[in-house]
Amino acid sequence: MEVNFKALEVQTSFEGDKQTFDAAETIGNEMMYNGSILLDIGFEELAKEIYYSKGEVEIPERYCKALELVVKNSRLIAAVKREIINQLNSK
Repeated sequence: MEVNFKALEVQTSFEGDKQTFDAAETIGNEMMYNGSILLDIGFEELAKEIYYSKGEVEIPERYCKALELVVKNSRLIAAVKREIINQLNSK
């Protein structure tokens, strides 16, 4: 599946208001330097790809659960976490 971490459209109110967030650098850094969720060269390469991305990034299925753990433990706001996790779990 593909996720655009540079332009995540996120619902930020009960009224349905949406905002666009750029979480690429935060997620890339969290994957690479915080928590050591997965010690894997491929996961580190994915972290770089996300960090430097300009648009959608293909997320291999084998990394979805590890990436979900990184997102859950990140410093992002809940609405952004929810959107990323929803995209990772959509098939």
